[in-house]
Formats: sequence, structure tokens, C-alpha cells
Amino acid sequence: MKNFKVYLSFLVVNFLFYSSSATAQGKFQTSIEKESILIGSGSVLLLSSILLEKNLSITPQEILLLKKDDINFIDRSAVNYYSKNLSLASDVLLITSVLLPTSFLVMNEAKNDLIEIGIMYLETLTLTYGITNLTKNIFQRFRPYAYNNSIEISEKLDSDTKKSFFSGHTSTSFASAVFFSSVFSELSSDEEAKTLVWIGSLSLASATGLLRYFSGKHFPTDILAGAVVGSLIGYTIPKLHKVSNSQDIKYTVNQNSFSIIINFDSKFLK
Repeated sequence: MKNFKVYLSFLVVNFLFYSSSATAQGKFQTSIEKESILIGSGSVLLLSSILLEKNLSITPQEILLLKKDDINFIDRSAVNYYSKNLSLASDVLLITSVLLPTSFLVMNEAKNDLIEIGIMYLETLTLTYGITNLTKNIFQRFRPYAYNNSIEISEKLDSDTKKSFFSGHTSTSFASAVFFSSVFSELSSDEEAKTLVWIGSLSLASATGLLRYFSGKHFPTDILAGAVVGSLIGYTIPKLHKVSNSQDIKYTVNQNSFSIIINFDSKFLK
């Protein structure tokens, strides 16, 4: 439920965008059909993850059976780290990443797209959190500190200890960073500013991931998976809503399916 409360705090960010509206045509466009599918999908994933979470439990016997040698060689080093202070620092960086899009409220180029940006960001966070938490509850992978013999077993018995794969801090940070940078790149004509925004936001997200590793909360593969998933969602949602994006991303809705076709070209690098 701790993560659910964090998710609810994310929604507060979106209401800030709804305090201002515009009638002029902007760079992004929403539709009832598209938003219903995206928000509905995210909500289903979220609710499914909450239902699965009720089945999570840990016994002392499970902890005692854990062996460092059973971890693949790429992830094994994470067992040696544990820091509550670094974990807290990663929380701060996560919040900072999530708040990045609020800067559009004072960006003149964004005034015609504030409502659309708010809706898109809600979809980005909902899908990211839903996919992340559902995956955690399906895989139930123990966090690195569960294997650390220097940590009291009482600290390992919380159900959160079984939510290592994949990193929610990392997926959310990268989703927010890529979303913010993608939208900024569409709105701004300043190439130097675009470059700085991409470098700054991705550095912030990367730092969040690194802190999750050194705090003993996640394995490298958890962080890598989170970065990939978050980045894909943060990039795809704005592209789906571009007014001129018919050649970049197409989506089709049939009676029994919903499909998305993404055409990656050189514009991705701009």
C-alpha cells in the first residue's frame, strides 16, 4: 500500500495542469477513444497488481534458505550494499523526476497544450506504475538486502522485500524524464535547450537507479529493466498524441484487439 500512496501523490501533479485551459490548437491532441483505452489499460493493470499483492508474504525460513551463490554473476555484487540514507535519497530524486513536467505550467510554448500534457502524464504514470507493480507481484524476486547476512532478519520480513523486479523508482524516473524531454522537444525550438533537458533529465533518472543499487534495494537487471520500460512508455505516450504523428505511430482498435505500430526514424534522435 505504500507504493499505492506514492501513486496517488502522482495524480496530484496532473490536477495542476487542469487549472489552466486553452482553446487554440496545440502540438498534442486527445480523444475519448484513445484516452479510454490508455487510462483503462493502466487502471486494469494497477488493480490486478493490487489484488496479487494481497498474496505476498515472507517467512523466516524463506530468508534463511537464500544463498548469494544462487544469484547470477551480473547481479551478485548488489548483495554487498545496504543504506537507508541512500534509499531516502533515491526517494527525493524520484519525487524530483515526477515533478519535472510541472515546469510546463510556466512555459509559454506549452500554454495551448496544458490539459493534453496533464492527461498524457496521467496515462504515463498510470501505465508505468501498473506494469511495474504487476510485474513485481508476479515475479516476487527478493531484494539484494535479503541475501545480506549483516542485516537483521526482522528487516527482511516485510512483503516489500519480495518486490525487486523490476525497479519502480527507476521505471517511474525514466518515464517522467523521457516524457518531459519528449514533450519539451516538441514544444521548444531551442536546440541547445533540448539537449540540456535530455541530458539533465536522463542524468537525474540514472542517478535514481544508481542509488537503488547502492542502497541494496535492487539488482542491476532490475534497474536496467525499469529504465527500458519507463523510457518506452515515456516516449510512446507523447508520440501517440502528436497532432502530426500519423506517420510516426499508428494505432488501430478492433472488436477484440488494440494494436500500436511505432515507426522509429531519425526524428527520435532530435
